[in-house]
Amino acid sequence: MAKKLLFLILLCTTLGTYAQGLKVLITEKKKGKRVVLMAENKTADSLNVFLMVNATGYRKSASKPVIKNIGPGKKIPMITLIELAGEESQYTYDLIVNEEQKDITITHEKQAKDIEKNIRDRVVIFSKEGCEKCIALSKTLTEKRIEHRMFDIAKNPVIYRQFMTLIQSELTLETKIRFPIIWNKSYTIFGFEELESVVTELGESK
Repeated sequence: MAKKLLFLILLCTTLGTYAQGLKVLITEKKKGKRVVLMAENKTADSLNVFLMVNATGYRKSASKPVIKNIGPGKKIPMITLIELAGEESQYTYDLIVNEEQKDITITHEKQAKDIEKNIRDRVVIFSKEGCEKCIALSKTLTEKRIEHRMFDIAKNPVIYRQFMTLIQSELTLETKIRFPIIWNKSYTIFGFEELESVVTELGESK
């Protein structure tokens, strides 16, 4: 059986809290080589759910943001993965949960336009809790007076969701989502091995 590596980032932006449990539970429904990721709303409220999968060893790319509204207590399919024969398959995912926006129709196009206006010709860093590389990068850029903005995806889930929608055309089956996620004015860098090297690359784009 293919080994599955599951990594969950649950981001909640509402004031109401569910400290004793998850708002949305992601589970697998497997049949043969087909794996369906199901999202179950564990609350009494309608929720807007964003799922971003980073997969390897599957027939087609799953690295496309999926955004759906889920009613109270409902369980719905979010995305289907099909394993490739003879290859080890694994995936990770990011999950963002918000209250359903009843008065606004959220579209991929609108989200992409919203974030594009804010990051055009800028250096932007998306970080997460416990990311030492994120902190080190921002500190070094500040010391070298390289202008940049940093967003914590837990504190700015909507911006992160919009950004992932914007760059979805860059994402392939081979893409590995690593932090920090860096927008370098016109393209994305997923993580880095050497701090000095990435700082030089960002500095050269000034």
